[in-house]
Amino acid sequence: MTNNEKQADEILVLQSIFDQKFRLMNENQYEILIEFDLSTSFTIRLDDKISTIQYLPPLSLIINYHDEYPSDDPPSFILSCFYFSKIDLEKLCQKIDNFSFIPGEVCVYDWIELIKQEITNEFIIRTSFEEQQNDPRALNGYTIENTKKIFQYLIDYNQKHQEDVFRNRFQSCSICTDIIPGVDCIRLHRCGHFYCRTCLNHYIRMTLENGKFGENLLCPQDHCKQALLPTEIKQTIQNEKLYERYERLTLQHGLESMKDIVWCPRCQSPVISGPEDDNLAICDQCHYTFCKKCYETYHFQKICPKDYLIEQMKLLKQKEREVVLAQFNKTKGQKKTLNEQRIATQRYRHIFIKLSEQNTLLQEILTAERINTDDIQFCPECHIPIEKNGGCSHMHCTRCNFDFTWQTTQERTKTFITPYLEHNDSTKIESMKEELNKVAYLVDTPIEEKPKQHEEIPSDQAHKQEQQENDNDLSILIDDESTIGSVILNRVTTCPNKACRKINVKITSDNWMICSACMKQFCFLCGSGVNGIKHFEKKCLRVTPI
Repeated sequence: MTNNEKQADEILVLQSIFDQKFRLMNENQYEILIEFDLSTSFTIRLDDKISTIQYLPPLSLIINYHDEYPSDDPPSFILSCFYFSKIDLEKLCQKIDNFSFIPGEVCVYDWIELIKQEITNEFIIRTSFEEQQNDPRALNGYTIENTKKIFQYLIDYNQKHQEDVFRNRFQSCSICTDIIPGVDCIRLHRCGHFYCRTCLNHYIRMTLENGKFGENLLCPQDHCKQALLPTEIKQTIQNEKLYERYERLTLQHGLESMKDIVWCPRCQSPVISGPEDDNLAICDQCHYTFCKKCYETYHFQKICPKDYLIEQMKLLKQKEREVVLAQFNKTKGQKKTLNEQRIATQRYRHIFIKLSEQNTLLQEILTAERINTDDIQFCPECHIPIEKNGGCSHMHCTRCNFDFTWQTTQERTKTFITPYLEHNDSTKIESMKEELNKVAYLVDTPIEEKPKQHEEIPSDQAHKQEQQENDNDLSILIDDESTIGSVILNRVTTCPNKACRKINVKITSDNWMICSACMKQFCFLCGSGVNGIKHFEKKCLRVTPI
């Protein structure tokens, strides 16, 4: 074959391989855009800046044929690349010159493979010039002043190319697992997870209906904490009214989180407030002047009526505390005289609770009492409380699928606490607390320093225990020497976990207790830890009446 025939055959082969990346200028000259085929990501570095990418812009190789190719000499060439420095392109030209040329054999494709091997694991953008040979075959516009722009351009090109590759391939939605074209998927910018438009649209609408928006509208992927961008939400839902609502709620949430923003009580517009000691606020929309604390028309008093009311409530609370303290001190002396007359060997039960937790404990006891007195029975199999609101006596437990017959009772069981349930919600706790304060002690001993509940000790030893200071709160000692005290002690127990000591209320007749604070499982009767049903088969009863 002649040189011209070999040149024509090489052009046809290269055209078929590189397709659109091949551009024929004339019969003896053509350009090939060489893309670096990298199977894995690599890093680009500019000084101390590092970024990981997978795609680079193509490098241009221009080939010029002559009459001696391929019989005697290789063809002439020109290399052009804007992100290669001049010295790097010159070194690449030298590699091509040093490539072993076989007379009579075409070599352009081998050159292309050699150029592709130039990028391996890292590409460094040079910020200083080295000695150059001024090889005219190495063309570029690389300057030190443009290195930052080149670095950012390579990052942007990689992102765009990744997006194009994603769109041109079939993808599997992470929610419905359907195989769909990438162009029909929404790929989240912050985390890279992708979903079909339909699934993501349903997810966004459901999340917005649940009151989550802004940075709280997260990627649906498990354990992904990246929030969706507003542009991604708008692109997905394609509903202007719904997106306007999303923007409005996001803006409102952002303003509400700002400490220097208050809302005008007249037109509900955000208002920037002044210093903390200045209560004046003026709305820019309706020009309403108001107090930023009470939201009423601005008043010139130094103390806002709202602050004054808060101070009065604090004083009232302190006064109530002093009254309770005086009442406890009064009954303490009377109680001590009666206790001294008792036999030293008499044994009793008692418990300590914080004064600040008294209302909470009484509320839990009243709730447990309501469950026991109302028309509620327990599943014989799993002991879950079940309320019957009508129908026949055949019952089906939805928890364990056990069928049983509802036991008809003549009259509901009443206890000492039952009458308190007939009071109004605002008075039943106060009434029960007033009754309890008449018979309880007020002490300053920390709860963790006292004996465990249900621990029986001689009364003479109990009253000789030293009292220690509790700077955090006063404590109440409740024993079983009164009716209300005995009722409370029959319902409460202390968590055996020494690091917890939480007081738990027994709501049902089940003695298998789980601490509401540390989740420790224990027996209500003996206080021992419970690791399974065997404890109740060998030692204590599982169910006992309260």
